[in-house]
Amino acid sequence: MNKMLLPLLCLLFSAASMPAQNPRNVLIYNLTSTDCGPCSCMDSIFHHALLPLYPNTVIVALHGIGSGFNQYQGDSARNYFRAMYEPSGFIDGLGRDCPYLKITDSTGMRYANSPEAPVQIAIDSKSWNEQTRQVDLSVTFTNLGAELPGAYWFNVIVTEDHIKHVHRTMIGCSTPDVPNLPFRNEYFNDWVTRKMVFWSQGDSLIGPSWPGQQAVTRSCSFSLDTAWIPKNCYVVVNVYNKADSLYKSPIQQVIRQSVTGGVGIPEEKPVEDGIIRIFPNPASDLINVHFSLASERFCSLSIYDMTGKEIENILQGNVSPGLYNIEINTQGFPGGTYLVVLSTTEGKSWEKIVIL
Repeated sequence: MNKMLLPLLCLLFSAASMPAQNPRNVLIYNLTSTDCGPCSCMDSIFHHALLPLYPNTVIVALHGIGSGFNQYQGDSARNYFRAMYEPSGFIDGLGRDCPYLKITDSTGMRYANSPEAPVQIAIDSKSWNEQTRQVDLSVTFTNLGAELPGAYWFNVIVTEDHIKHVHRTMIGCSTPDVPNLPFRNEYFNDWVTRKMVFWSQGDSLIGPSWPGQQAVTRSCSFSLDTAWIPKNCYVVVNVYNKADSLYKSPIQQVIRQSVTGGVGIPEEKPVEDGIIRIFPNPASDLINVHFSLASERFCSLSIYDMTGKEIENILQGNVSPGLYNIEINTQGFPGGTYLVVLSTTEGKSWEKIVIL
């Protein structure tokens, strides 16, 4: 081999094997619903196929009509997307949707073709006030390379995990087409969009171009609804090259950070079992039951009247450790006092009174 060629090949191999300096986190806008059979398949694929392979991926669930989660600040975001499939995942604002059966491969191609993000997002400070439920956030966006043409916008999206809501998907209504993929019919909704701080289109960051190496810092404040579990809420910050629609606005980078934890510090798992709170109480048409499990177990959650008669079974199945939020529509319940009971197969149970 040519003596001059060998050092060059070694240099190229070394560069190719170096870790990314600013690794890309792919953003998936997931168009979903609680009134959608295939949506539970997309959920299983995210949990059991995509995230184990690509853990940096950030998912934002945009629930549509027929869902209990479609009313939120910025809920018109879904209108900017043009879906050919049900459900659809839109990867990094590349201008096309992807069916659930191909979402893992398509996400892998995005990482392979573009492993580095041209923009870095760094959270400078984040504070959480437990009394006022307010979050104060300061974020710096830096163009790490040469000048980027175009206008660049950003958004701050608040999501919540582990929410159980009434679904119309029944057993046998939808089954995964991927072999050996666990199917979660009684699934808890994750990545549910609760708020878009700058509404559906986001806010202007810089333009008509972004000079190389230039950093821009922005701050914002927002609050969490009292029905949400703060430890299950996350802040998703993304920056994109603005186009006439969100699904055609290429994402430059995205990060996900817990609301209550320190910057870069994940939340710890719960250490206790039981019902934490019922909100509101007294209530009229909707209650949120917050409960905690320290380990995976088969459990049941039901509502009883004061004679001990079961009025409705809300949950029955295997549940992983974590904090959970169950939204229950109580419009059809006669006014009175009821008992909410969480029980497990080991014979343990926890109960709280709710007044409707």
